[in-house]
Amino acid sequence: MSRSIRAVWSLVVFTTVVSLSACTSEDPETEGPVLPAVTLRATTVGAPFEQVLTATGGTPPLTYSVGALPPGFSFYGDSGRLVGPATEEGEWTLTVGVRDARGTQQTRGYVLKAWAAPVIITVSPLPPATAGVDHTFTFTATGGAPPLTWSQEGGALPPGLELSPAGVLTGTPQNPALYEFTLRVEDANGVQATAVLRLPLRTPNGDLPDGGPVTDAGTDGGTKTDGGTTTDAGPATSAPLKVGNWNIEWFGDTGYGPTDEALQLANVTAVLADAGPDVMGVAEIVSETQFNALKAGLPGYDGLLASDSSRVGGASYYYSATDQKVGVLFKSGVVQLLDANVVLSSCVSDFAGRPPLRVDLRVTRGSVKVDLTVMVLHMKAFADADAYARRQAASACLKDYLDTNLPTQNVMVMGDWNDDVDASIYVTNPSPFQNLVSDPARYKFLTQSLSESGVRSTVSNTQFIDHQLVTNELVPYHVADSTVVLRPTIANYKDTTSDHYPIFSRFDFGTLAQARSVKVTAPNGGETLAAGSTFAITWTSSSVSQVNVQYSLDGTVWRDVATNLSAASGSYTWTVPSESSTTARVRVADATRADVADLSDGAFTLTRPTQQVFINEYLAQPTNVSGGTTPDYDQQFVELYNAGPGSVDLSGWKIHDAKSYSGTDAARHTFAAGTVLPAGKGYVVYSGATALPPGATYATVSNGGQGLRFDRGVNQNGAGDTVYLVRADGTVQDSHSYASPPVDVYQSYSFNRKPDRSATGLWGLCYDLASYFATPGKRADNTAF
Repeated sequence: MSRSIRAVWSLVVFTTVVSLSACTSEDPETEGPVLPAVTLRATTVGAPFEQVLTATGGTPPLTYSVGALPPGFSFYGDSGRLVGPATEEGEWTLTVGVRDARGTQQTRGYVLKAWAAPVIITVSPLPPATAGVDHTFTFTATGGAPPLTWSQEGGALPPGLELSPAGVLTGTPQNPALYEFTLRVEDANGVQATAVLRLPLRTPNGDLPDGGPVTDAGTDGGTKTDGGTTTDAGPATSAPLKVGNWNIEWFGDTGYGPTDEALQLANVTAVLADAGPDVMGVAEIVSETQFNALKAGLPGYDGLLASDSSRVGGASYYYSATDQKVGVLFKSGVVQLLDANVVLSSCVSDFAGRPPLRVDLRVTRGSVKVDLTVMVLHMKAFADADAYARRQAASACLKDYLDTNLPTQNVMVMGDWNDDVDASIYVTNPSPFQNLVSDPARYKFLTQSLSESGVRSTVSNTQFIDHQLVTNELVPYHVADSTVVLRPTIANYKDTTSDHYPIFSRFDFGTLAQARSVKVTAPNGGETLAAGSTFAITWTSSSVSQVNVQYSLDGTVWRDVATNLSAASGSYTWTVPSESSTTARVRVADATRADVADLSDGAFTLTRPTQQVFINEYLAQPTNVSGGTTPDYDQQFVELYNAGPGSVDLSGWKIHDAKSYSGTDAARHTFAAGTVLPAGKGYVVYSGATALPPGATYATVSNGGQGLRFDRGVNQNGAGDTVYLVRADGTVQDSHSYASPPVDVYQSYSFNRKPDRSATGLWGLCYDLASYFATPGKRADNTAF
């Protein structure tokens, strides 16, 4: 080879090498994704857990994957988020992968340890101690991530004994008695277990006390012994819940009831501190200041009155400082307040101006979580025809509400019913609550047996008028023979404290709830789910074979997602419906027992593109018929608007109110086949034929058989309702709820989108937009579409 040829060949080789080197250079912007080198923190069965394994580098978007997951965990492929809680103890190696848009990928192994949940293994009763003698006892537990921290949650220890955080009870006890207290142990991850234990404290000569608080077993100032219990000690249970109610006569009122307000406060505080209820419904509370002083005197308790507008929806019905208010107290360490509302305002007159307070609670006893709805009421007083009729009407209103809104929930209705359940206090009439008494398949008065045996609940009346009603879902948890009347040992009780006695019942959620349990793990609050996407609804369960899964837009009306699913699968892939809500929740329930259920701890959001057809205007409360006092219900209407583009076929779409949407009644209107709404046009459905304008083009009359029937068919004084527009596939296209319709001077004023014809507009009155009462089939300014 000549020198010139060798030179050319060398140039070619050099150029090729340079070109190849340029194609394989290490560009930092195109490096593959790298998972973080982190150590997963240990967790405990039942403890919340979340770890985001965010990779660095790579070309977005990044997609994450994982191999086998520990029981109870979920993994989100769009973010690398690992979410618990664990449902089994153990140690696992997770293989996590990440892949970028160029296909470059990496895997990394992570070790996750889950401790067993702590369980107190010390049994009750404890070995006896002796008054005046040094005593030491160490409590024991299994499971839990160390260190374990011990504390006393409730009840009483003998004076002189102290419990250390290490679980050692030491000291020199005094005052021989049988002491009952709740012991709590908490592990490093915040998982708790509790146990109710009893400690007998002997006298120095070795005698054991018989236990239980001493109560007044004498007469009460009336003509008949009250037949109340001489002890409030109920049967020991594995996860006991003590619920009570008490009319505290004119509490805090300086003009009525006990005259010494400070003494009344001291007596009431002492009674409740000694009784130690977990949940307590109270009635006839006048002074909010006195109620707050009562809370302050009960460490560990929270509570609210129906007048608390910051925590109670509809609190405006209790606006006067002199109103007799209902309220609730609860142990904040074991009872979580989920929601509180004044309800049945449509029947406010029947309740003597005191509509009931509904409080939704989540009760934790040991490892058991149970949702409980408590309603506190104070019925109309006096033994006359008007009072009897009003109590009877209030009972009908109450039952309709329970049947419709709380058909499968654990519910307790308690308070001063001002009448009896075996027979009325008014002459020889049957009980005004006979509608509830006669439905034993769904309801039970826990106090009925006391009434039938001649027990009284007040100082002077011979009848029993303070009651506790529970739904059939709650009945299995009631501890037999635990419902009692407590008669405190207080001198001149009637003049210093109250003319009513407190009533208590115990419930054991331990055995039944632990034998069967369901817990929703996703969605559990805070998620945003887009219409049409898929999401894995997950749950854990114990001793349950099949489950039903439902969702709700508002926490009130529930729709099926899937039924009779294998509980062991723990997951269902849900295609998110085309609905919009910021208060959505999912519920998973045992298919054979609706009371064994759980729902999302918090609300999540459902989103979808702005809808083309929506509710633009509707009239809930029309004017009265000419010359009469009854509203002309034919005038009620719902106006839809099509914002375009293009026409929309409304065939098979439906209009509902809350009652028909729940499935109790048929739809208020179903659009006929071939109903088409062009873009830029409105369509009006009237409640009755007399309101339909002659020759109207885009208008019709409700074909559901009962008209539109807002206010759930009550149509009086602001019961509140929801109007739904539901598509043919059953998904909600649009809806709006109101607490009360315009009444009095605003009767016949319609609700209208603000701004008019805006799918995202807020709601106001049509009058606020253009000074027209209502403009069905027209714009808010009364011009044609």
